[in-house]
Amino acid sequence: MSRQNYKKVLNYLPEKISCIFRKIPSDTAENINEIRLRVNRPIAVTSLGENYFVTANGSLTLSDSLSIICTSGDILDSFKAVCEYSIHSYQKEISQGFITIEGGNRVGICGTAVGQGKIETLKYISGLNFRIAGQASGCAGKLCERLFSEGIRSVLVTGEPLSGKTTYLRDICRILGKQHRISIIDERSEIAACHHGIPQNDIGSFSDVLDGFDKKNGIETAIRVMSPEIVVCDEIGGKDDCIAILESINSGVKFLASVHGKSIDEILKREHIKKLVDYGIFEFAVFLEDRKVKEIRAIND
Repeated sequence: MSRQNYKKVLNYLPEKISCIFRKIPSDTAENINEIRLRVNRPIAVTSLGENYFVTANGSLTLSDSLSIICTSGDILDSFKAVCEYSIHSYQKEISQGFITIEGGNRVGICGTAVGQGKIETLKYISGLNFRIAGQASGCAGKLCERLFSEGIRSVLVTGEPLSGKTTYLRDICRILGKQHRISIIDERSEIAACHHGIPQNDIGSFSDVLDGFDKKNGIETAIRVMSPEIVVCDEIGGKDDCIAILESINSGVKFLASVHGKSIDEILKREHIKKLVDYGIFEFAVFLEDRKVKEIRAIND
């Protein structure tokens, strides 16, 4: 999947740059997970957690003086391609700072914010970060066996950034979505990675995606019209999230949600999460570290 998505990303780069990336040996290219374009600066990639520059002959180097330079024209050409040559059609995504493209790849956008109090769009685009999607199918298999072998339950998945929260949510959806009706509230298109409304990730045959919905409206809509058995949300914790979940308390639906935190004990002390736990919404909490399950705890005993 990563190699295919790498090739798909190259279609959004200017021809002179994509030609150079096609020179990179396949065994090197398959480890690249980010391609960064910055105006008037060297083109860079991230591979196996390390940062490199790209030379004109398609090799990776630590020396910026050997790298090819990205021009403002290159950025503009690539940005137009990402927006499918209709920038006004992507104003919402641009204001959020990213666009999901074919294959579930995400393009982070840097520029100058426009708007008062709320970002309406970006101008003077100065950088693009192509994040190459890769689905870790099977990572949550043992977790699902332990938590859901006797039926579906409500679970909180916690961890710090890059701990694997969204990756695990996605794989749980894939596994449970083979048998259960799931509604995924994909506010930032990170779980299903929809492109033109079509999930680019395998999220299960019985899963429905409410893409771009904020969690409050997404939860309310899902319960009202989709009759889910499980509602999935990424990164809950705010007051509105809490209210929406509490208002569903009589629907019988289960929740699978992630929350940022350094430990289970930390998140259980937060006002809104504590309220959800006190009402018995969540039954188990899972703590991830370095993309591995470090702790599973029953929290409603």
